Amino acid sequence: MRVLALLCLGLCVRGAARRPGPPVTALAFHPDGKTLISGGYQQALVWDLNNAKLARRIGPLAGQVRALAFSADGRTLAVAVGVPGRSGAVTLLDFETGAATTLEETKDEVLAVALSPDGRFLAAGGTDAVVRVWDLADKQPATDLKAHSDWISGLAFSPDGKLLATGSADKTVRVWDTASWKQRVQLPQTLTDVVNGVAFSPEGDLLAFAVGGLEERAVRIWRTANAFVEPDPARPAQRNSLVQTRPLDMGACLPLAVTFLSAPAGTKPPAGQPPPHSRMVVACADKTVKVVGIGGNVSNTLTGHSDWVYAVAASSDGLRFASGSGDGSVKVWGAGGRLLNTLTDEVHP
Repeated sequence: MRVLALLCLGLCVRGAARRPGPPVTALAFHPDGKTLISGGYQQALVWDLNNAKLARRIGPLAGQVRALAFSADGRTLAVAVGVPGRSGAVTLLDFETGAATTLEETKDEVLAVALSPDGRFLAAGGTDAVVRVWDLADKQPATDLKAHSDWISGLAFSPDGKLLATGSADKTVRVWDTASWKQRVQLPQTLTDVVNGVAFSPEGDLLAFAVGGLEERAVRIWRTANAFVEPDPARPAQRNSLVQTRPLDMGACLPLAVTFLSAPAGTKPPAGQPPPHSRMVVACADKTVKVVGIGGNVSNTLTGHSDWVYAVAASSDGLRFASGSGDGSVKVWGAGGRLLNTLTDEVHP
C-alpha cells in the first residue's frame, strides 16, 4: 500500500528521464480567471490565458511543486515544495513582486496547502502526517493538527471559512472547526483506500474527496450540513448517518485529484428548476479527465494527455478548468469540455 500511496500522490518519477519537461503536479487559477499557475520541478510557470502564452517563471524553488493556493485577493500565492526524503518548504509569495517568505522548512516533502477565504489562515501538510496552521496576521503558528497517522494528501477550507477538511493516506478525511480547531467529523467510518485530494463545492453544501487504490476508485461526497449537528448518544443510527458518504464509482479512472467547476455566471435553469449545481472535475491515472455531476453522472471524459493526470483546477467564474499531467503539459478546457489550449514551455493550440 505504501507504493500505491506514492503513485496516487504523484510522487513517482516514472519515465521522467524520457520527458521533455517535468511532470505538472500542481495548478491554481488566479482569482481574475485570466491567469493560471502550474507547478513543476523547482519552478512555477505563470500563464497568460487570454494570449495562451508563458508570462513569467517563479523560481528557483526548493524541489518539486506539490501544491499551490491563491489568497482571495490574488496578492499572495502559497507554495508547497519538496524533495522526497530530503527536504520540504511552505513559502508565501507576493504575486506581483515575487518577494518570498518561507514559513517552514521540513525534512521531507510538503504535499498540500490551503488558504482560508478571508486570508487569515494557511494550512499545510506533508509526509509527517501533521497539519500545521499559521495565522498570517503575524505569520505565527496557530495550531498543529495531529489526528492523522499517514501523509497529508489534501487540504481545503470551506467557502465560509468555518471548516477545514484534511485528507490522508491513512484512509480518512477529517473535518475541523476553524473557530476552535476541534475535530467535528472523521469520514467515513470505513474506507478501503488512500485519499488523494479533497474539495468543497462553491455552494458550500458538499465535500468531495478522491479515493484511489486496489479496492476502490471513487469520488465520495458528504453533506457539510452534518458538521455542526450534535449527535444524540442515545441514537447510534443518527451518528452513522451524519458521517455517511456516497461513493461515485469512477470505473477505470483511479482518481488522483478533484475540484469543483461552478456553473458560469448567468446560467439560467429551466422554468421551475433550481439553479445548476457545480460539477466535479477529476484527475485520473488512466490519462483522462472526468467531469462528473454530483449525482454521479459523467458528462465528459476528456482525453489527450499521454501520462497520468496529477492536478486539476477550475476558474472561479466557471468558464475554464485545467489539467496537469506527467507528460509535462497543461491543458485548458472550456466549461463544456472543449480543449482551448495545450500549454508547455512552447504553446501548442
